[in-house]
Amino acid sequence: MKNVAKNFFYQSIFQVAKIIIPIVTIPIVSNALGPKGIGIYNYTFSIAQYFVLFAGLGVTIYGNREIALAWNKGKMGLSKTFWEIFTFKAIITLGVLLLYIILSFFLKEKIFLYVQALTILAVFFDISWFFMGIEDFKKTSMSNLGVQILTFILIILFIKDESDAIKYTLIQGLGLLLSQVIVWMFIPKYIQLFKVSIKSSLKHLKGSFEFFIPQVAIILYTNLNKTILGAVLGSAAVGYFTNSLQINTVFISVITTLDLVLLPYMTGLFAKKDTDRIVQTMEKTVHLQLFFSIPIMFGMLTVYDKLIPWFFGSKFIYINNVIPYFTILVVIIPLGLSVSRQYLMPVGHIKEYNKSVIIGAIINIVSNLILLPTVGFFGVVISNILAEFFVTFVRTSSFLRETQFRFDTRKIIVFVLSSMIMCVSTRYLTRNLPPSLITNILQVCIALPMYFILTVIGKENLIIDFIKPRWRK
Repeated sequence: MKNVAKNFFYQSIFQVAKIIIPIVTIPIVSNALGPKGIGIYNYTFSIAQYFVLFAGLGVTIYGNREIALAWNKGKMGLSKTFWEIFTFKAIITLGVLLLYIILSFFLKEKIFLYVQALTILAVFFDISWFFMGIEDFKKTSMSNLGVQILTFILIILFIKDESDAIKYTLIQGLGLLLSQVIVWMFIPKYIQLFKVSIKSSLKHLKGSFEFFIPQVAIILYTNLNKTILGAVLGSAAVGYFTNSLQINTVFISVITTLDLVLLPYMTGLFAKKDTDRIVQTMEKTVHLQLFFSIPIMFGMLTVYDKLIPWFFGSKFIYINNVIPYFTILVVIIPLGLSVSRQYLMPVGHIKEYNKSVIIGAIINIVSNLILLPTVGFFGVVISNILAEFFVTFVRTSSFLRETQFRFDTRKIIVFVLSSMIMCVSTRYLTRNLPPSLITNILQVCIALPMYFILTVIGKENLIIDFIKPRWRK
């Protein structure tokens, strides 16, 4: 578990930066580009993501797992596996990139779409799956952090008004590409040049395709919503939808850091046939996740109306009506990801994983067909929430059936009640304060200690439980 703790530390630094940097850049970008500029970027990005999906072909998760299994085969065996997977992915990516450039010529917003091609080119150089597989998160985390800081500086310097939307798209695309290219400098330490045949590379097609199917479904219940909104209601609607999700997405990324770090560790346990240890580990990690995700959900319900006016700007005041609906995703999405990354993927239960996302995709498509014509914008919001809920429900139900894992009802009740009291009390105490950064800081200063104390009173404070044994030493 030493590597897990170290990797979690490095990933946490990266994820904390992903909180701090958007806190500064989101207001700048939102005020400069407005709903239309934000919408054009996200609409064209959503189209490029379909091609990114095909270029990646499930390799991120498949490669992670294969490298973890090849780690004990020595440098030669590890090199062989690496170059086979990379060659296979490179062939697919270059073919997809060519197709994307041809098709972009026939679509609107051509300039934006051409610039978004950088995100597909980044897939060619993406070897994050290798470093995840060898449980070395330091190099990728620190490299990505450096690029994020550079991107952040460029945004501050060059993004001033709606006409800079193309510059913003270029900065984001180049940043993504650079973050993938830079980690190649660390490869010689682990990998030597190894000649592989096209035939041996293509043998990975079947394995990666198993992980590709759920990725298609995931796109259909996440990315598709932006494409539909852009096509039916216009780019401004995409801007409202994207910014409504963005704050919650930042917290979801941080909460799910542990899952990403634990995937290769859990795969190693499964290779040793130690399934019981996997479940025991999850009994701690899942409840620790809920200890944080539940109060964060209620925390968003506490601060959102004092946050939106100054954070996103007056152009985005409409999303005050949307964010409360999306806060539930802070709990739902991380829980579903925990089950898949810590159990379903490591033990090879890909069919259950596929089933969950396919159901989510079907629900999203059907809900959009029914609700978009009748409810409009909120039809897409509801469809997104329903899809995420059923994805998590299917995964969790499968996990509970196949293992001895059980949720600690008492813990969850204490987390929920403490969070509710925290939310209601903090909102009441700050009800007459104006929307501002100072008000939000004050709300956090009231809410955090209150939640901590209430969970201590309820005898379910997991941080105290973690520290206690060390005090005794």
